Amino acid sequence: MRFIVVGVLCALVYFIASYLFLTYTELPAFIASLLAYACSFGFAYLGQKFWAFRCIAPHSVTLFRYAVLQACCATFAATFTQAFVSYTNVSPLLLSGLATVLTSGTSYIVSSCWVFADASEQEAETNISADLAFSSIRPVMSIQHHWRSMLLISAWLLLCIVYINLYYYMPWSVNLYSGHDDGLFIRLANSLAVGDWLGTYSQYTLMKGPGYPFFLVLTHFVGISLYSLTAIFHCLAVSFFAWTLFRLSQSRILVVLLFVLLLFLPLVISSGRIIRDQIYPDQFLLGFSALLFSLFVATSNMQRICSALLAGVMFAWLWLTREEGVWILPSIAVLTIFAVWKYWRNNTLKQGLISSVFVLILSFSSIHITFQLMNWRVYGQYVGVDIKEQNFKAALAALQSVRVEEAISHVPVTDATMQEIYQVSPGFAELQDFFATTGLNWRKLGCWFYPWACNEIAGGWFIWALREAVASKGYYKTPAKAAAFYAKVEQEINQACADKRLSCSKSLTAFMPEISQRDIKNIPDTLQQLIDMLLLSHFSANNMRLHSEIDGSFSGKQSVLNFLHSQERFYLDNKDVEVFGRYAIVNKKIQELDFQITDKQGKTYAHTLRQLSGIADVNKFYPFSLQTSCLNGCRLAISIDGLDKINAVIPDRDQSFKQEQAIELGNLLVFFDQLESGKRQITGIVGAGEIRTLKLRQRLFEMFKIIFPVMLILGLIAFVVLSVIAIKQRSLSTLFIFSAAMWGAVLARLTILFLVHISSFPALAKLYFMPVYSILIISSLLSLYLLIQFLAGYLQNRNIT
Repeated sequence: MRFIVVGVLCALVYFIASYLFLTYTELPAFIASLLAYACSFGFAYLGQKFWAFRCIAPHSVTLFRYAVLQACCATFAATFTQAFVSYTNVSPLLLSGLATVLTSGTSYIVSSCWVFADASEQEAETNISADLAFSSIRPVMSIQHHWRSMLLISAWLLLCIVYINLYYYMPWSVNLYSGHDDGLFIRLANSLAVGDWLGTYSQYTLMKGPGYPFFLVLTHFVGISLYSLTAIFHCLAVSFFAWTLFRLSQSRILVVLLFVLLLFLPLVISSGRIIRDQIYPDQFLLGFSALLFSLFVATSNMQRICSALLAGVMFAWLWLTREEGVWILPSIAVLTIFAVWKYWRNNTLKQGLISSVFVLILSFSSIHITFQLMNWRVYGQYVGVDIKEQNFKAALAALQSVRVEEAISHVPVTDATMQEIYQVSPGFAELQDFFATTGLNWRKLGCWFYPWACNEIAGGWFIWALREAVASKGYYKTPAKAAAFYAKVEQEINQACADKRLSCSKSLTAFMPEISQRDIKNIPDTLQQLIDMLLLSHFSANNMRLHSEIDGSFSGKQSVLNFLHSQERFYLDNKDVEVFGRYAIVNKKIQELDFQITDKQGKTYAHTLRQLSGIADVNKFYPFSLQTSCLNGCRLAISIDGLDKINAVIPDRDQSFKQEQAIELGNLLVFFDQLESGKRQITGIVGAGEIRTLKLRQRLFEMFKIIFPVMLILGLIAFVVLSVIAIKQRSLSTLFIFSAAMWGAVLARLTILFLVHISSFPALAKLYFMPVYSILIISSLLSLYLLIQFLAGYLQNRNIT
């Protein structure tokens, strides 16, 4: 209250001083305002120091700190306001209120914890009392307790070393041609590593968060292999969670069991790809561990602040790693509300709110503001992950709102709908050529999953096809230009909807197409698939891979392995020769091409011809590769409709080609990028470490496959019983609330995956379930532990009675 009073009086001093200077002096307005601010600054500093916080530290310390704080608060307020004005429709009144509250809260936290924290009158008295009490009750650790602790630490260290060693030998499965996943993350990481931020702006630059590329950059600079650092990060996350839970429960059995299960879980569920889901569960685990520690374990302001700061950073990193981070918010809210209630009951509400909740919010928002500031500096606009950008989401929602005919399952915008939109939206009509030519390839990607939609752009592929179409017209040169185009399309479609030129109906969210009758009828089957995924029913230990694979050119593979310090997992193989090239379709006439590879003696060799990506480059060329086991003195013959077109020697060494050397093959225009001789093929090593890891992974999988159904059923029953008991007794423990928050996280994650699966793309996959398995273990075992504790206490009371 004293802080607020000083702040209000400070504003009044500024008002009066500026009025007097402007009215009764001939000073310029700039100088008058500057002097008025100096008066208010001096008043605020003295009022906060001597009255609000009663600090007795010297002015040489507090005055400098206070000046730094006010400069930072002014910068934060300006940045916050600019970001919200650019990307939201919040009213000026509400925006001013939010900026005032956040800036004032930040100022109060930093003032109490840093600026005026040194030797206040109240703290001096409290510290003297605490020192006397501590010296009188200082505990002495017994020899038995000492050896028990040493044994536990040794076991922990041994298990972590075993896990890191096993994870190091996990097989790789990387596709560098995947421009939306593996290849994208590697490219972004390379740009970050050389100081080029996220590289030249395009439709790919901000399509996904930079959370995982930052981890790859850390791998590069730390100098250890990717899998080793991933395993170390997992060990740290699980260890911190186990330690925090022990501080809450004081149960070694519970903590050891949870630690072992969580530690070895990735060996069962990891996909081996260079993809963000590898670290996603550990970001969640570390963030919630830090939040738990700050809210319920920490015993000093510094501990609360540091752990809340860590929680905010981890949640911000998680938010920038995947785009659907909203699923963690209900659990955070449950824990925070319960903690605030406990603070209120213990008369520590102000202290808890400041040192935990406000620091959490401040650290989380600071990371995102910094990310947007960097994008503003490099790309000229405050923007985060741009598939969440307001205009893009509005345009996507407008496109999906148009109703022309009965909805087709898993098709956001049908071809018939596009034809109608072309008539009313000149902006969207610019994309018609793309969807009629290059865009046809996007229609093939969903055929495997949704055969009825083979002539449409299905599900989650539509947003990427839309971005490619917009980029093909040059609108992705800057974020501002792309946003303006999407705003134009959204305005034109919504105006047509308002004028009744189009029939429209809004979907629940911009990323969720209309749910068809087919989807509704398939809900029972989808729920069954979801349960099977939870119980690992669809997987077999025999399907686990042993061999590592990297799809990409030789130079690309070598560059990635060097960047991630993982060269020792692969070796140069001489089995095959691979020719990489690109082709474009120049007319629609279909002709039969025949490839034949022979050696000097005329012996014919088998070959593999494959298209590497279904996405064309800016010149509408598609990458392909031709692979053969013929190594020396080989010739490539290509005939069209039985007529020889090419008969050339395949070089026996690596060779690069120029795009100008294009060859017309019937309806195709082909050029070769490069040739990689058999001596330069990169193949994954399969040694004793890989074989040993595979065997252990298979055993662990069979064990988890047995444990998961039992744990899920018993855990759910235990939680329901505990909930009934809590309601009847009107008593809530911290561990029960934490278990409820974890069950809530499982439910929130599964709900999102379920909705995505029935509307957009196949989301019931192990890749997206990785965090669910970790949370399921925690929530089930914690619920069982709490029920056993209750029953033990109940039986003991009955025996005493």
